[in-house]
Amino acid sequence: MASRHFIIAGAGLMGSLAGWQLARAGHRVTLLERSQPGQPESAAYTAAAMVAPFSERAVSDPAVFEHGKRSLALWPELLRQLSDDSGEVHRFQQQGSLLVAHPSDRAEMHDFQHHLTHCGLANDAAVECVDRHRIAELEPELAGRFEQGVFMPTEGHLANRPMLSSLHRTIQRLGGDVRYGVSVDIDGEDWRCEGEVLIADGYLDTRGVGAQPNMPGLRGVRGEVVWVQSDEVRIQRPVRLLHPRYRLYLVPKGNGRYILGATELESDDRSPMTVRSSLELLSALYTISPRLGEASILEMNTNLRPALPNHCPDIQVEGRVARVNGLFRHGYLLAPALLELLAAQLDWFEGEAVCQDAI
Repeated sequence: MASRHFIIAGAGLMGSLAGWQLARAGHRVTLLERSQPGQPESAAYTAAAMVAPFSERAVSDPAVFEHGKRSLALWPELLRQLSDDSGEVHRFQQQGSLLVAHPSDRAEMHDFQHHLTHCGLANDAAVECVDRHRIAELEPELAGRFEQGVFMPTEGHLANRPMLSSLHRTIQRLGGDVRYGVSVDIDGEDWRCEGEVLIADGYLDTRGVGAQPNMPGLRGVRGEVVWVQSDEVRIQRPVRLLHPRYRLYLVPKGNGRYILGATELESDDRSPMTVRSSLELLSALYTISPRLGEASILEMNTNLRPALPNHCPDIQVEGRVARVNGLFRHGYLLAPALLELLAAQLDWFEGEAVCQDAI
């Protein structure tokens, strides 16, 4: 197939993956991003980048779970392909994830395990109910602090920030154009950037919350995370803490760094984190391991996740324009599977794209 030109609005995870695959298929790609270089605004940059369908099953739609399982199978090959294309090393960290609850919150653990049983996952090899001894074996740092938990051995996470930057460089390396600090006005197939009419063979809108004018019902849901560093504490895999008011996650990011998050606020406010939220997050962190009380705080970040009323993603194709949005807080869980679905609806990705091997 002859090379065509595709324009993508939004250089977050979905737009960057799609742009890379289109460039890999031999097409000309223009990726447009409103944020400045080195100052990314996408939810994908702020995220912990967990791929944990079983951990999310109790609080997500069945379709999200199924897409998540598919993405879990796709990520290792995608990262291998990206490593080949970029000349950089990208690995899928797949040591599983561990869900725990303090003894005072055993009702939350009981409800979670009951939900797994109700969904037919109680005897699934990807779900293991564990006692205090197994918890200590998996994560010695947690020894003696939790009596029961659930271990999901197939789940994983990614080094998302290096990967996003690498995707942009790789698109450019393959002949594409990545433009930062530009806004896009969209009206059907009439796309304009800084007053310039954009002409292409196809258009892909992956702007997240920025697509609100074109997607009724799309809203931003505020998320808040804290980055900490500790040279004394070693936790090998994502740990999730069940609690009546929030579900906290702690994800190792290498070199003693961890990302901590929990808050999910129905607000489109991008202002800095509040004192209350930071206290709740850091107090919960301390209950996972008191030694983390000596960790250094590196960053406190907020961002907006794009959500639709049903909290499920949506793909729309109208003429030469495609939209992918509503990934909510499941971007890394859903993106590869959604890209596969998008490729099945369009002929854009034919050629030597990654989808020939992995999607």
